This record gives sequence, structure tokens and C-alpha cells, in this order.
Amino acid sequence: MNYNGTIYRPPLEADTLMLPVTEGCTHNGCAFCSMYQGIPFRMLPISDIEEYLREVELAYGKYCAMIDRVYLVGADPFALSAQRLLERIDLIRSFLPNVRTFTMYARTDNIGSKSDEDLQRLRDAGVDDLYLGVECGLNDVLENLDKGYTADDTIKQCLRLNAVGIRHCDLLMLGTAGAGRGLECAKASAALENEVKPHKILINTMSAFAGTQLDEDIKSGTFTPASERESLEEEREFLRLLELPNCYFWAAHPLDAVRIEGRLGESRRQMLEALERGISIVREGGIRRTSRVGTL
Repeated sequence: MNYNGTIYRPPLEADTLMLPVTEGCTHNGCAFCSMYQGIPFRMLPISDIEEYLREVELAYGKYCAMIDRVYLVGADPFALSAQRLLERIDLIRSFLPNVRTFTMYARTDNIGSKSDEDLQRLRDAGVDDLYLGVECGLNDVLENLDKGYTADDTIKQCLRLNAVGIRHCDLLMLGTAGAGRGLECAKASAALENEVKPHKILINTMSAFAGTQLDEDIKSGTFTPASERESLEEEREFLRLLELPNCYFWAAHPLDAVRIEGRLGESRRQMLEALERGISIVREGGIRRTSRVGTL
């Protein structure tokens, strides 16, 4: 298979079989993201997917029967219609008959494009653990980030996922509101997450990559980023306000100054203690936050 661009996957899917389904991003306009620049969105032909599955079958042999989880690659494969996703799921199961879960990135607006019946059919087919770029709970911040949807939109669509039993893993970013608004953002984000009840929450800390609008905004003075201390204080407040004992909290991204993870009902106290230690010793400039080379 010839694949354009870099293949990305959530850190928690490190042991999951990755299967390319789309290239690029349908939105490709988020102010902080450079992951899909220059890569037009494209749905891979089903013949390419079949060719890839034949290679998987040759490489894995009898171990194909042990594969029970597949990660569909692309910025938002959920942009495909329910019918096209189901066709690809049927094809995958013809090679990997014991797959129980199909996970992928999904945008809020791509959930909204599907009917309740579509979502139920996808859940019945094994679609679960969708990774959603929530980022934060403040609408004006999301507008500045050019996410293409609001926090209210995300709440509405997550509740629709919950209604049919599709779990979602919400991605949030510390520092999105900039200097002086960390605690405000923490409260709004916690309120959002408490309402939509995600299966997992994944955190990273805002950093500006070269070539992004965010980096240009920081250079021009249009946006003043939060300090390391403020981002950690935001995380502490966010974590403190979450009312989701069964939710798994992961904040161990290379861009996070303090790396913590655990289930909220069991590990919140230890994670808060780690954040307190980090706040007390944090060194500004320890992680380069502007004009970074690479991608998220």
C-alpha cells in the first residue's frame, strides 16, 4: 500500500493493529496542528485495504485469530459514511474474524453527520473507543483554535454516542486559553467531561509547532501562552473537579511536564500529589513550547 503522510495513533493504542483507511484530515485547520499539512483528505480504495489485509495475513499467519482490536488510521476515518465503514469492517472480519473492537479518531461534526440508526449499526458492528479532540470546554477558545465546532456541539454528540453504547476517549489540551485563564478553562472542561462521561481522558500540553497559526499568533503577540506553572495548576484544578471514578486519566505525553496516569477512583490522590510536587519545582522553559520542529 502506498500511504501519503505520516501514520499517527494514540499512545494507548501502541499494541493495537493499525489499518490505514483514510489519509489527511477533513478539517485540517486547527491552529495548533501541523500533522496533516499538505496531505489532502482521501478515502483509501477498499481494494487497497484488502491488499493490506492480505499482507497482514501473510505476516501474522495463525496469529490473525488472536487479533481482537483494530485501530483505523487517519485523522478522522469516522468521516466515512456508516455504510462505507461497515463495508470495511466486514472486509476486515473476513481476514480477522475475531476482532471485537474497531477504534479510530473522530471529529464532533462527523458524529453529527450520522443518524442515531447509523450509530447503533456501527456499535453493533464493534465500533467503540472513539478518540475525540475535545481540547477544552470554552467556546471562545475553540473558536480561536479553529476547531470547527463548539463545546456544546461536543456535548450533544457525545451524549448521542453514550445513548447507543459507543465509548469515547476524550483528548484535552492544557493551556489552550492562554495566560491568565487556566483555572477558568479547567472548570469549564471538567463540567463538560462530567456531563459526557468519557471512558478515558488523555491530556497533552499546548505547544506551538513551526508553521502553525498558533506559532505565528505567539510571535505576533496575538496570543500569550500560559506558563508551565499555570498549565500544571490548570491540570490540578481539572483533575480535582472531575466526578468520574471509573474513567482512566492519562497525562503522560512527551509534552507534559509532569507525567501521570491512573483510574480516577483509585489514583486521583497520588496524581494530585505528583502535580503538587511538579508545581513546587517547575522550571519555566524546561520544555520548548514555541516553534517546535515535528508534530503532536
